[in-house]
Amino acid sequence: MRACMYLNIAAGAVIFGVSSFAACGGAQSTASAPSPEPAASAAPASASSSVAETPPPAASSPSLAAASPAPPPPAPERGMDDIRAIVAGNRDAFRTCYDRSLKTHPGIKGRFMLKFVLNPDGTVKSAEADPTKSEIHAPDLESCAIGALKGLKFPPSKKGMESTVNYPFDFNPKGPPPKTGSGAP
Repeated sequence: MRACMYLNIAAGAVIFGVSSFAACGGAQSTASAPSPEPAASAAPASASSSVAETPPPAASSPSLAAASPAPPPPAPERGMDDIRAIVAGNRDAFRTCYDRSLKTHPGIKGRFMLKFVLNPDGTVKSAEADPTKSEIHAPDLESCAIGALKGLKFPPSKKGMESTVNYPFDFNPKGPPPKTGSGAP
Protein backbone atom coordinates (compact mmCIF):
# COMPACT_ATOMS: atom_id res chain seq x y z
CA MET A 1 0.00 0.00 0.00
CA ARG A 2 2.80 2.40 0.93
CA ALA A 3 4.61 1.52 -2.30
CA CYS A 4 1.56 2.53 -4.31
CA MET A 5 1.27 5.78 -2.36
CA TYR A 6 4.94 6.62 -2.99
CA LEU A 7 4.55 5.68 -6.64
CA ASN A 8 1.50 7.94 -6.99
CA ILE A 9 3.34 10.84 -5.30
CA ALA A 10 6.39 10.34 -7.54
CA ALA A 11 4.24 10.10 -10.66
CA GLY A 12 2.32 13.21 -9.62
CA ALA A 13 5.56 15.11 -9.06
CA VAL A 14 6.88 14.08 -12.47
CA ILE A 15 3.65 15.09 -14.21
CA PHE A 16 3.58 18.37 -12.29
CA GLY A 17 7.20 19.09 -13.18
CA VAL A 18 6.72 18.29 -16.85
CA SER A 19 3.50 20.29 -17.10
CA SER A 20 5.14 23.25 -15.32
CA PHE A 21 8.04 23.10 -17.77
CA ALA A 22 5.61 22.97 -20.72
CA ALA A 23 3.67 25.94 -19.34
CA CYS A 24 6.88 28.00 -19.21
CA GLY A 25 7.59 27.59 -22.90
CA GLY A 26 9.38 24.25 -22.88
CA ALA A 27 8.52 21.10 -24.79
CA GLN A 28 4.97 19.79 -24.70
CA SER A 29 4.23 17.14 -22.10
CA THR A 30 3.93 13.56 -23.33
CA ALA A 31 4.24 11.80 -19.93
CA SER A 32 0.60 10.76 -19.63
CA ALA A 33 -1.96 10.14 -22.32
CA PRO A 34 -0.93 12.54 -25.08
CA SER A 35 -3.75 14.52 -26.54
CA PRO A 36 -3.83 14.96 -30.32
CA GLU A 37 -5.15 18.53 -29.95
CA PRO A 38 -1.84 20.29 -28.99
CA ALA A 39 0.07 18.59 -31.79
CA ALA A 40 -2.60 19.48 -34.35
CA SER A 41 -2.75 23.12 -33.25
CA ALA A 42 1.05 23.54 -33.23
CA ALA A 43 1.63 22.37 -36.79
CA PRO A 44 -0.57 24.91 -38.62
CA ALA A 45 0.73 27.79 -36.52
CA SER A 46 4.35 27.14 -37.45
CA ALA A 47 3.53 26.34 -41.05
CA SER A 48 1.56 29.54 -41.62
CA SER A 49 3.73 32.07 -39.79
CA SER A 50 6.86 33.68 -41.16
CA VAL A 51 10.10 34.47 -39.36
CA ALA A 52 9.47 38.21 -39.59
CA GLU A 53 6.04 37.95 -38.01
CA THR A 54 6.91 35.55 -35.21
CA PRO A 55 10.32 35.62 -33.58
CA PRO A 56 11.64 32.28 -32.32
CA PRO A 57 10.77 31.60 -28.68
CA ALA A 58 13.51 32.26 -26.15
CA ALA A 59 14.97 29.30 -24.33
CA SER A 60 13.51 28.93 -20.85
CA SER A 61 16.44 27.14 -19.29
CA PRO A 62 20.21 27.05 -19.72
CA SER A 63 20.08 23.45 -20.94
CA LEU A 64 17.74 24.40 -23.79
CA ALA A 65 19.90 27.38 -24.74
CA ALA A 66 22.90 25.10 -25.15
CA ALA A 67 20.92 22.53 -27.14
CA SER A 68 19.37 24.91 -29.69
CA PRO A 69 21.48 27.22 -31.85
CA ALA A 70 21.10 30.92 -31.10
CA PRO A 71 19.53 33.03 -33.86
CA PRO A 72 22.01 35.21 -35.74
CA PRO A 73 22.29 38.75 -34.40
CA PRO A 74 20.36 41.34 -36.40
CA ALA A 75 22.33 43.17 -39.06
CA PRO A 76 23.27 46.70 -38.09
CA GLU A 77 20.92 49.47 -39.10
CA ARG A 78 22.13 51.86 -41.78
CA GLY A 79 23.85 54.67 -39.96
CA MET A 80 25.26 58.05 -40.74
CA ASP A 81 28.64 56.46 -41.56
CA ASP A 82 26.96 54.40 -44.30
CA ILE A 83 25.23 57.50 -45.68
CA ARG A 84 28.44 59.56 -45.54
CA ALA A 85 30.32 56.85 -47.44
CA ILE A 86 27.76 56.86 -50.27
CA VAL A 87 27.71 60.66 -50.56
CA ALA A 88 31.52 60.92 -50.32
CA GLY A 89 31.86 58.28 -53.03
CA ASN A 90 29.78 60.53 -55.27
CA ARG A 91 31.38 63.80 -54.17
CA ASP A 92 32.29 64.79 -57.72
CA ALA A 93 28.63 64.99 -58.78
CA PHE A 94 27.88 67.47 -55.98
CA ARG A 95 31.06 69.43 -56.68
CA THR A 96 30.07 69.69 -60.35
CA CYS A 97 26.73 71.19 -59.27
CA TYR A 98 28.53 73.78 -57.13
CA ASP A 99 31.06 74.64 -59.84
CA ARG A 100 28.25 75.19 -62.37
CA SER A 101 26.34 77.37 -59.92
CA LEU A 102 29.49 79.33 -59.08
CA LYS A 103 29.72 80.45 -62.72
CA THR A 104 26.18 81.86 -62.50
CA HIS A 105 26.55 83.21 -58.94
CA PRO A 106 30.18 84.33 -58.51
CA GLY A 107 31.40 84.36 -54.93
CA ILE A 108 28.96 81.85 -53.46
CA LYS A 109 30.58 79.72 -50.81
CA GLY A 110 29.90 78.17 -47.43
CA ARG A 111 27.53 75.64 -45.94
CA PHE A 112 24.81 74.05 -48.03
CA MET A 113 22.40 71.70 -46.21
CA LEU A 114 20.40 68.98 -47.92
CA LYS A 115 17.54 67.43 -45.99
CA PHE A 116 16.32 64.12 -47.38
CA VAL A 117 14.26 61.06 -46.51
CA LEU A 118 15.37 57.55 -47.44
CA ASN A 119 12.84 54.81 -48.11
CA PRO A 120 13.32 51.48 -46.35
CA ASP A 121 14.77 50.04 -49.58
CA GLY A 122 17.50 52.72 -49.71
CA THR A 123 16.05 54.93 -52.45
CA VAL A 124 15.58 58.66 -51.90
CA LYS A 125 11.94 59.42 -51.11
CA SER A 126 12.25 63.21 -50.94
CA ALA A 127 14.97 65.83 -50.83
CA GLU A 128 15.20 69.58 -50.42
CA ALA A 129 17.69 72.25 -49.51
CA ASP A 130 17.28 73.55 -45.97
CA PRO A 131 17.42 77.36 -46.32
CA THR A 132 17.51 77.90 -42.55
CA LYS A 133 20.75 75.92 -42.23
CA SER A 134 22.35 76.92 -45.55
CA GLU A 135 24.56 79.87 -46.35
CA ILE A 136 24.19 79.28 -50.08
CA HIS A 137 20.78 80.02 -51.60
CA ALA A 138 21.04 79.25 -55.30
CA PRO A 139 18.07 77.49 -56.92
CA ASP A 140 20.25 75.98 -59.66
CA LEU A 141 22.60 74.44 -57.06
CA GLU A 142 19.64 73.14 -55.09
CA SER A 143 17.99 71.42 -58.07
CA CYS A 144 21.27 69.98 -59.35
CA ALA A 145 22.30 68.63 -55.91
CA ILE A 146 18.84 67.14 -55.35
CA GLY A 147 19.03 65.46 -58.76
CA ALA A 148 22.47 64.04 -57.95
CA LEU A 149 21.20 62.79 -54.59
CA LYS A 150 18.12 61.13 -56.06
CA GLY A 151 20.36 59.11 -58.36
CA LEU A 152 22.12 57.47 -55.39
CA LYS A 153 21.22 54.15 -53.79
CA PHE A 154 21.76 53.81 -50.04
CA PRO A 155 21.82 50.64 -47.94
CA PRO A 156 18.35 49.29 -47.10
CA SER A 157 16.99 49.66 -43.60
CA LYS A 158 17.23 46.40 -41.69
CA LYS A 159 14.23 47.45 -39.60
CA GLY A 160 12.13 48.48 -42.60
CA MET A 161 12.00 52.12 -41.59
CA GLU A 162 12.52 55.47 -43.31
CA SER A 163 15.51 57.63 -42.37
CA THR A 164 15.55 61.42 -42.30
CA VAL A 165 18.98 62.94 -42.91
CA ASN A 166 20.39 66.47 -42.72
CA TYR A 167 23.58 66.41 -44.74
CA PRO A 168 25.91 69.45 -44.79
CA PHE A 169 28.20 70.38 -47.66
CA ASP A 170 30.90 72.99 -47.25
CA PHE A 171 31.48 74.47 -50.69
CA ASN A 172 34.40 76.77 -51.47
CA PRO A 173 35.77 77.81 -54.84
CA LYS A 174 38.84 75.95 -56.07
CA GLY A 175 41.89 77.71 -57.36
CA PRO A 176 42.27 78.08 -61.11
CA PRO A 177 41.85 74.77 -62.92
CA PRO A 178 45.05 73.12 -64.19
CA LYS A 179 45.87 73.89 -67.79
CA THR A 180 45.24 71.07 -70.21
CA GLY A 181 45.58 70.67 -73.90
CA SER A 182 48.49 71.55 -76.23
CA GLY A 183 50.06 74.16 -73.91
CA ALA A 184 50.35 71.81 -70.90
CA PRO A 185 53.59 69.87 -70.36
